Amino acid sequence: MWLRYLRYGPPVQGVDCIMTTLDRMRRHRGWLKWTLALAGFALLVLGFPLIQPQPETPGALTDVIAQVGDQEITIGEFRSVYLAQLNQYRAQSGGEITPEILQSMGIDRQLLQQMIDEYAALQEAERLGMVVTDAEIRERILSLPLFQQNGVFIGEEAYMQMLRVQQPPMTPADFEEQVRRSLMLERLQAAVTDWITVADEDLQKEHEARNERVRLSAISFRADDFREGIEATEDDVDALYAQNANDYLVPEKRRLQFVLIDVPALQDAFNPSVAEVQAYYDNNTGRYTQPTNLRTSHILLRTEGKDEAAVLAQAQELATQAREGADFAELARQYSEDEGTKEAGGDLGPIERGQMVPEFEGAAFALAQDEVSDPVSSMFGIHVIKATEKSGGESQTIDEVRESIVQLLKQESAQARAEALAQAMAAEITTPEEMTVAAQRRGLEAQESGFAGPGEPILGLGFSPEVTTQAFQLAEGEVAGPITTPTGPAFVTVTDVQDPYVPPLDEVEARVRDDVIRRKAFVAAQERANAVAAQLKEAEDFTAAAEADELTVNSSELIARGAAVPGVGLNASVEAMAFSMDAGETSDPVLTGNSAVILHVHERQEADPVDFAATRETLRDELMALRQNQFFVAYIEKAKTRLAIDIDMAAFAQAIAV
Repeated sequence: MWLRYLRYGPPVQGVDCIMTTLDRMRRHRGWLKWTLALAGFALLVLGFPLIQPQPETPGALTDVIAQVGDQEITIGEFRSVYLAQLNQYRAQSGGEITPEILQSMGIDRQLLQQMIDEYAALQEAERLGMVVTDAEIRERILSLPLFQQNGVFIGEEAYMQMLRVQQPPMTPADFEEQVRRSLMLERLQAAVTDWITVADEDLQKEHEARNERVRLSAISFRADDFREGIEATEDDVDALYAQNANDYLVPEKRRLQFVLIDVPALQDAFNPSVAEVQAYYDNNTGRYTQPTNLRTSHILLRTEGKDEAAVLAQAQELATQAREGADFAELARQYSEDEGTKEAGGDLGPIERGQMVPEFEGAAFALAQDEVSDPVSSMFGIHVIKATEKSGGESQTIDEVRESIVQLLKQESAQARAEALAQAMAAEITTPEEMTVAAQRRGLEAQESGFAGPGEPILGLGFSPEVTTQAFQLAEGEVAGPITTPTGPAFVTVTDVQDPYVPPLDEVEARVRDDVIRRKAFVAAQERANAVAAQLKEAEDFTAAAEADELTVNSSELIARGAAVPGVGLNASVEAMAFSMDAGETSDPVLTGNSAVILHVHERQEADPVDFAATRETLRDELMALRQNQFFVAYIEKAKTRLAIDIDMAAFAQAIAV
C-alpha cells in the first residue's frame, strides 16, 4: 500500500514499479505533468491529457467557452483544469500565487489553448480511424505503478479507494476515459512521428555545438559613436527619400467611438463595511498565515491479514514509550513496517499540505515540535507520527492586513460590477446607436478617439492591443465588445478610416535626415573597423595592440554557444564567427545592425570525443524527442485548420473569475 496519494492523476510512465512508502508520498503529478514553458503537445507522450470528462452541471458551468470541431469546452470543464493549476501553484508558493498573477503570465490562455489542441488531436486520431479497446485500457491501468504493490495489481477495492480520494473524486468510468484519451494521443503521436530519425552526423554536430568553448576578446565600433560631425545635405535627404519613400509609409489608421466601463472609478466608489472585511479575513486565514514547515518521522504498522485491535494496541504502546523518552528513531528501526524509511529511523523528511492522505496530514500538522501523535489509521495501516521539526504557521492579525483586504474587496467588487455591466450591455448592443443608448441608460458616455494605427495608443484607452486588433477587423456599423483594456471592459465601433499613404518629404524630413546621418555613421564605423582589423591581424599581441590604439577590449572566460559575448551581447552572427575561428585568429568586422565587431579567439576547447561516446544515445533520445515534438506540434496546427474553432471570450472571462 501507499501513504501518499495523487490529487490530479497518476504519475507519468517509466517510474519503477516497486516503490517504497516514502517514494509514493513524494510523487505528485498532473495529468500531463503539463509544462507551460513548452508547446502543449510536446508533452503528450508523458502522461494523461488535460481534458477531463465532466458531469452535467446546471447553469453557467455548461456554457461553452470554445467550440473545437464537433466538441465543446465548457466553463465547468475549463475551471476544473484552471483551478487545479492555480491550487498547485498556490501550494508550491505558499499561497503567494494569485489568479491575477496567473492571468498576467498568460497561463489561463495557455491552458485553454492546450485544451483546444488536445481536442483537435483527439478528433484527428478519430479521423484517421484510431481506436483504443477496453482490453488496452485495462492493460494500461494494471501497469500503472500507482496501482501496483510489489509488481502486482492492488485489487479492485484499493483501486476504487484510490480514485475516491482524488480531488474531486473520480469514478472508474471517468478515470478509464482519461486512460483511453491518453492512449489515443500516444497512438496518434507515434503514428505521426515514428518515422523521424537522428543521423550520427547530426549527433556529432549537436555534441560539438553543446560542448565547444572559446575564450575571446571583442572590439565594437558603434555607429552612434561616429555621428559627431556628420552632416546630411539636402541632396542626401532628397536622394534617400526618393529611393526609400515607402519606408516612411503611414499605415491605415482608424478613429473609434467607444464606451469604457472604468474599473478604477467603480473601485473608488465602493467602500466595504467592517463586517465584510472581517468576513473575508475569517474565510481566508490561510492567505495571511505563514506556511508551516514540518518534518516528520513515523512508525507504520500494517493491518492487512492481522488482528486490527492488536495492531492498534501495539501502536498505542509504541506511542507511550516514545512520549516517555524512548528514542523514536530506534523504535522505528525496530518496529516500523515501512521498508523505505525504517532504516532512517522513520524519517519522512519535510512534508507539505496536500502530500499525504488526509488522516495522516491532519494528525501531523496538528502536532507541536517534538510531539508524538496517538495512533492514526489510514488506508496503509496504523501510524505513530512525530513532528521532528516545525516552524512557521504564524498568522497576521486583521489590523495588520485590513488595508490590503479593503483594497482587494474594492477591486473584486469593481471587477464583478464591471463584468456584470459588460454582460448586460452586450445583450443589448448590435449597432453603434444601441451602444450609445445602452451606455446612457447606465450613466456612461460614448467617447471619441483620435486616429490610431496598429500598435499605437488609443486616446482614452491607452495601449490596448486587443482593442486595436478587433478595431482593424470591424466593418462599418459593427460593434465589438466587451473587450478587455487596461482600465476595464470596452465596446468599440469604427467612425472613420484613414487610408495608408506615403507622406510628402516635408512631413518626414527630420526622420529622413536622421536616417542619412545614421547610415553615414554606420559606414564610418565599418571603415574604421576594417582598418583596425587589418592592423590587429598583423599584431603579435591582440590585446596590447588594441589598447595601445586606445580601443576598448571586452574579454571573456571560456564560453559556450548561447552565452553573451562581452560588449556585444547575444548575436547569432558574432557567435557563428567566433566558433568558426581557430585559436590566435582575428576576424574581419562582423556587422550586427548598428555596430561592426572585431573578434579574436585566444583559446579554443574542443568537444571531448570520449564524452560523446558515453552520451551518444542519451543525446539521440533528446534530439529525437525534440524533433518529434516539433513535427507533432506543426502537424496538429495543420489539423486544426480542418476544424471550425470558436472561442467565446466573455465566457472565458467568466471561467477565470475565481
